[in-house]
Amino acid sequence: MISKKRIYLTIDWQEQNILDDTNRRQVWERERIVCLPGDYPEVLPCSNPACQDGGFEIGNRVKMLLASDRDSEQNSLICRNAIHPDRNKRCLHTIIYTIACIRPYQRERSPAVVSETV
Repeated sequence: MISKKRIYLTIDWQEQNILDDTNRRQVWERERIVCLPGDYPEVLPCSNPACQDGGFEIGNRVKMLLASDRDSEQNSLICRNAIHPDRNKRCLHTIIYTIACIRPYQRERSPAVVSETV
């Protein structure tokens, strides 16, 4: 059940690339966005300059998190151009991401109790 109180989403990700002659990964870029549940991106951009129309499909991950009773998710995604029919256009960038639901503290006031001392 989704709470009617305001929820904010933070999406943090770290984009990585495989170094040319090794199997090691190099951090390419780090990003963070804050959004509302109805205003999150479906695709995070790929920052590889050689990647055309790539990106990381995060929208379904956010939907599944909002539908669950969890507050956060961490995982990784590959660029959608990693599986491109033309081998020369494949992108090997990946992201490690964290999606978190932030519920700001809202103090609920109880009715004031007035006590009189006699």
